[in-house]
Amino acid sequence: MVRLFLVFFIVIFMNAGEFDKVFNNFDNTFSNSSTSIKKKLHKDIRDVYVKTSIDKNIQDKKEVLKRLIHSSKSLGYNYIGYENELKSLGDNYNSYLNYISKKNILDDVKKPVDKEKILLSQKPTKKPDSLKKQQSVKKEPIATKKKETPVKNNNTKKELPSLDKKRSDKNSKLMLLGVKKISGGVELKFNRTVDDSEIKKFALKGNIYRNILDIKAGNYSKVSKIENHAVEEIRIAQFDKDTTRVVFSQKGKFNISFSLKENLINIVASGKASAKTATPKKNIKPKLIVIDPGHGGKDPGATVGKLKEKDIALKIAKNLGNELSLRGYKILYTRNTDKFIPLRSRTAFANKKNADLFVSIHMNAGPNTKKGKTLSGVETFFLSPARSERSKNAAALENKGDISDMNFFSKQTYLNFLNREKIIASNKVAIDVQKHMLNRVSKKYSMKDGGVREAPFWVLVGATMPAILVECGYVTNSHDSKVIVQSKYQKDVALGIADGIDIYFSKNR
Repeated sequence: MVRLFLVFFIVIFMNAGEFDKVFNNFDNTFSNSSTSIKKKLHKDIRDVYVKTSIDKNIQDKKEVLKRLIHSSKSLGYNYIGYENELKSLGDNYNSYLNYISKKNILDDVKKPVDKEKILLSQKPTKKPDSLKKQQSVKKEPIATKKKETPVKNNNTKKELPSLDKKRSDKNSKLMLLGVKKISGGVELKFNRTVDDSEIKKFALKGNIYRNILDIKAGNYSKVSKIENHAVEEIRIAQFDKDTTRVVFSQKGKFNISFSLKENLINIVASGKASAKTATPKKNIKPKLIVIDPGHGGKDPGATVGKLKEKDIALKIAKNLGNELSLRGYKILYTRNTDKFIPLRSRTAFANKKNADLFVSIHMNAGPNTKKGKTLSGVETFFLSPARSERSKNAAALENKGDISDMNFFSKQTYLNFLNREKIIASNKVAIDVQKHMLNRVSKKYSMKDGGVREAPFWVLVGATMPAILVECGYVTNSHDSKVIVQSKYQKDVALGIADGIDIYFSKNR
């Protein structure tokens, strides 16, 4: 056992020195890079994040979280989870902005201001004679040109309004400032907070099916058309003087959904459109996913009155399986009826079938205390030593269903920890699933973000493929218990898990 721990820590410390190089490379190149390079740098930083999660290096964790927030904001990814985790460690993203500004690295968020400065600095080149006369005095021409900044308006056909995220005053004209591609759709950026009443969604049927979003806004975006992304075509244009129209077009019926976050609107295609884009090509073997509804039979799982974990887990698991099947995946269940299956048999089944992913579905429960009843939200776990009391409690609750396996797994657990590749892959799946599950249920059902967590769940120990355990709500919480029994929630949370799995496989084929 001592040797195992020594090997474990040696592997950890071998990675410590490489983080500084990754951080420096990111700081020096990210802001001025192309989108493809930014995605590569984001992936490198996320790999470091996974390693710091395993290695327990708090300082490196803070540094990598700051850069993940920075790259996620620039690329249009969800950064809220990273921001919350950074705050929980006693740090904030602003400290990173101050750091890179001292290094004179352009910040993507401030690019419009930087472009104005660049335009001002270029104006003197139009008057080479005056510059020659003032070569000995370098600072005076700059000061003179700053006083002439009003002239800039004569050369600007369309001046962008300044961004004010905090304003929700409808009297302030809403302006679309930019459009970015995101997974499954686009992100629209506005000059102020957008209200639901300013958006109208509808569809037009025909040979080409169109889903449309009309927004009461002026269009200042340079993007007018995006092809073969989520659907066959996305168009953004000024429909009339008060309306910007966004049109998703494709042959065959599909749907779009949108979510609001301050001055951002995320629009994502779903239904048949997303299924078509996610389906593997004919010459590619479809991914096999084993879905494991927790507990069953003599083991009801967490129970409050008539509410039993095993019943809700099975319903969500079947919704998840149906959705993934529509998207072209091959699905197997460890159980599809109310029967008991030992923990060891669940992953043994997945191993025997050579599954590409193992997903275990559960409901959580807090301890029988005043504080325990306040615990709520959705969480995604991957196999690792428990880091928090909350993780330990969750693992203890799910593990007690099959006590006979504990002695067997206790001997195997640390051997699994040394399989860094599987742990890293499992963490990546967990991050994607948690993010997209939240996109589906956080606002609609007021479900809290429990985060991505590490814990020694016995059901995950034997898996030879990436494996996660999803807790879809707390049966012991007064709010969650009312939500998780709703069939609509069960479908939506399954859609979120499916979205996360889709994204993971699209990035890790």
